[in-house]
Amino acid sequence: MANLAADDRETLIGLGRVVSYGVGEVLIREGGPETTALLIASGCVKVFGGAEDGATVLLALRVHGELVGEISALDGQPRSATVVAVRPTVTRILTAAAFRSFLRESPTAAEVVQRSVAGKLRGATRHRIDSSSGTATVRLARTLDNLVRSYARTVPEGLRIDVPLSHADLAALAGISDASVQRALRSLRAAGAVATKYRGVIVREAGILRAIAGQSGWPAADEGLLPGIPAPRGPRPPRPKRPPLEPRPTRAEPATGPYSASLTAQGPTPAPAAPPGEDATLPRTG
Repeated sequence: MANLAADDRETLIGLGRVVSYGVGEVLIREGGPETTALLIASGCVKVFGGAEDGATVLLALRVHGELVGEISALDGQPRSATVVAVRPTVTRILTAAAFRSFLRESPTAAEVVQRSVAGKLRGATRHRIDSSSGTATVRLARTLDNLVRSYARTVPEGLRIDVPLSHADLAALAGISDASVQRALRSLRAAGAVATKYRGVIVREAGILRAIAGQSGWPAADEGLLPGIPAPRGPRPPRPKRPPLEPRPTRAEPATGPYSASLTAQGPTPAPAAPPGEDATLPRTG
C-alpha cells in the first residue's frame, strides 16, 4: 500500500489489530470462510493453491506493504488460496466491514486498491503465459526477472532477491521440474546473469537476464549483443541420402569398369614353343 496517501495509509493501519505469525504459520487457509483482509506490516508470506491431485502450487510471494485476503473481504466468498509465513511476519487484520467502509469513504484509496487487485490479476495472467512457453532456462529467467523487479535488494555482488526461495519454489513459479531448475541455473551462471547462494539468488547482470528472458528458446542469444554467451545451437541438418548401390553384374553379363577390356572367346592354352635348335617332338626309340 505504498501508493496510498499518507493520511489514508495511517487510517488503514489504525483500523486493524496487530497479529504476528511465526515461520510456517498459516495466515489464511484455502476454502476458509473468513473474510478479513490482512495488511503485511513486516515479513514475507507465500501464497499456495491446491491442485486436484492434492499437491500444492506456489502462486505468489507477498511482502511488507501488501494486502492479502482482500478478495474475500470484497466479495464475501471463501478463501481462494492458502497464505503461509516464510519469515516472522506482523500483520494488521481488518474486518471486511471496516475494509469496505474505508474504501467507500476514501475514493482515492479505493482506486489504489482497485489498481493493486488488477495488477495481481495481470501478474497471474502473465505468469501463466510465461510458465507455459519457452525452454526451462527462459522460464526461469522470466521468473527471476519478475522477482528482482519486486523483491530485489542491492548487495555488493548485484541485486539479491530478498525472499527465501528453494529450488522447489523456483520450479513451482517457473512451471518446470526441480532438475530443470538446477540445469537452468547452471546455464544462467555460465552466462554471467546470476550467482546462487543458499536459498537465494543474486542477479549479477540484470540486462543479460532480461535478454535471456526475452528469447523464445534459450540458448538463442545474439553473440554481438551478449558477449561471452554461447551462440544458439540450431537443429542438426538432415543427413544426405546415399545414392542406391548399383547392382552387381551377373556372370551372364560382361564386366565393365575402367580396368576391364572386351573379353574374347579363347580356346585351350597353347603349349609353349620349343627353344630354337631343338626338335619340338621327342625322338622315337625302337
